[in-house]
Amino acid sequence: MWGLAAIPPLVAVVTNVLAPDPHGHWTEHLWGVYFGGAQLVLLVVLATVLAARTWRTAPRPAEMLLWLALGVIVVGIVHEIVGNYQVAQSIWRTSGDPGFGDGYVEGHDRAETGDLLVTAGGVVFALTVGVARRVPLAIAGLAVVMVVIPPPWVWPAAGVLMLLLYRLTAGADRNRSPVGPAARETD
Repeated sequence: MWGLAAIPPLVAVVTNVLAPDPHGHWTEHLWGVYFGGAQLVLLVVLATVLAARTWRTAPRPAEMLLWLALGVIVVGIVHEIVGNYQVAQSIWRTSGDPGFGDGYVEGHDRAETGDLLVTAGGVVFALTVGVARRVPLAIAGLAVVMVVIPPPWVWPAAGVLMLLLYRLTAGADRNRSPVGPAARETD
């Protein structure tokens, strides 16, 4: 299951290899489009699978906060993708960083807004999971660090991906909600 974390970087590498020459600043943003898209799909799929496996009751306040944080992350990654696309399109197939073209400045601004949203949502997600004791505090602390390092323009919400994979692979926690207290029904 942990091998799924390799999908976004692999997609980005393939994108970079297949991008036409000359490579430059535009390919970095094209890389960001595909990396962010793969990360977004992976986060949504893993959160959905985890929720389907573990939810047994109505969401509690901690769960609602986690879903809200995940929503902020999704919106942030979409901003990153759109912004990176705007920049890549504005300087398509130019070498270096020419710093011109329709959408260049707007794309950078949009991507930076996405970076802020991804960071804020990721920190809230990781802290809430830790405080709610859904993962050990050390794992939640590591996730907070991984939300910031690597930075979101390199790997958006890496810490959240790690938390979702941890929850899916932690055998003792399979009967618990991904974002709330144990909700096992007793018969």
